[in-house]
Amino acid sequence: MVKLLTLQFSQSSKTKKIFKKMFLKSFYAFTYIFFSVQIVCAQKYVSKIFENGNTICLLGDSITHGGQFHEFLQLYYATRYPNLKLTFINCGIAGDNAEGMIYRLDKDVLIHEPSHVFLMTGMNDVIRTLYFEGKASDEIIEKRKIALFEYKKNTDVLAEKFEASGISPIYLTPSIYDQYSKIEKENDLGCNDALIECSDHIKSIAYQYDATVVDLNTPMKNIMERELQNDSLFTIVGKDRVHPETTGHFIMFYEILSTIESPSLVAQISIDLHQKPSVQTKNCVVEKFQISNETITFNCLENSLPFPINEAIEKAISLVPFQNNFNKEILQIKGLKEGEYDLFIQEKLINTFSSKELNEGVNLSNQLNSPQLQQAKKITKLCKEYRKTGYQLRAVPLIEFKYLRDYRGANNLLGKQKHLEKKLKIIEGKPFYNYIKRSIDVYFETLPKQDSLKNRLQLIENSIYEENKPTQLKWRLVKNMKQSSYQKM
Repeated sequence: MVKLLTLQFSQSSKTKKIFKKMFLKSFYAFTYIFFSVQIVCAQKYVSKIFENGNTICLLGDSITHGGQFHEFLQLYYATRYPNLKLTFINCGIAGDNAEGMIYRLDKDVLIHEPSHVFLMTGMNDVIRTLYFEGKASDEIIEKRKIALFEYKKNTDVLAEKFEASGISPIYLTPSIYDQYSKIEKENDLGCNDALIECSDHIKSIAYQYDATVVDLNTPMKNIMERELQNDSLFTIVGKDRVHPETTGHFIMFYEILSTIESPSLVAQISIDLHQKPSVQTKNCVVEKFQISNETITFNCLENSLPFPINEAIEKAISLVPFQNNFNKEILQIKGLKEGEYDLFIQEKLINTFSSKELNEGVNLSNQLNSPQLQQAKKITKLCKEYRKTGYQLRAVPLIEFKYLRDYRGANNLLGKQKHLEKKLKIIEGKPFYNYIKRSIDVYFETLPKQDSLKNRLQLIENSIYEENKPTQLKWRLVKNMKQSSYQKM
């Protein structure tokens, strides 16, 4: 009886008659076997580094200020660990360096009482204008050495302050400066060599304090060198050679994740139909498992949601093994008769798979129409809105800690406005003039909205942790009977 219920489809008409007779006369025994299927469940995964209620600040320059890597981190943790509520706070400021981060550490970072702080600096510390193609004078070489000395001194101070505060720092080496691609932008040749020296120092700090360090520069450089062999214009950084676009930020996110967490599954369901059916699961719970002569059905509650993949990160996905290491939602069924099978979740056709594919295991995180991914996409929108709102709030510390740092006038808007107008005149004609001018305008627009924007951030965060809870779903696998060459079940 058990063998007949394992979808081992016989070609013998005699066997079919025996099956039919036994099915009609043994309904209750049949039902008993449904519920005697061996089901082995695994415990939920837990984060290696974060605990529920942790606040994580991301301290850095423009790559943090306007970047996406922390959006990807927030999205990953919200989907992989739905019951682990974390608060991510953008503490990046465009144009900042380690000295500026010391200056604002108390009022801009520690004020949030973070459990963890990601630190990434270096891109501005090395002073990129000191690097160029051609021979450098002794004066320029000396200035380069001084810049690196100041960087090392200031990052040492930051490390001491982290240690004294009792928070857990996560040190990030500087992301790559693209001095390798042959894109048109003027090349500050040698800049990334300086950033590699910065990276070595950050690693030594982490070693000294037994802290976590994530090397971003080396793997980004390795990807660049590998891909440039086929395309001299390839880059994972933006056209300015400095600021990673979506691809670069996703790679940074992947390297961070690979360092602070272990590779893990979204979920895995492994069904073996040989002899007595068995179901083994990882990070999910299967209930009401049933096998009929045409269908396998069960209810499944996964403990995680898949990380949603979209066109914007497809390039990055092709460059790093994220799907294999961190985004596998596996359905594996052994013992199926050869043929094609339709998978339905909540009565929605997800896809048609061959028995060979199912035997090897299919990754459902690649099925963009699944209910799980549709739910995860809602979290994506919320995380994007969270980053956008946080970015708007950063206009205030950008101006106050960088362009009003030397202001000594009356504490009123008129005095500050006049001071900032003088600042603009000084940088008139500089490449970043328009950015700073817009930022000053946003600063004055944002000042009266700070409280409402902070409230909005909290509301978005609450929504993330309301919408990210997986629900029990009904799964159904049925042989595709439209294929004329397939045997009846």
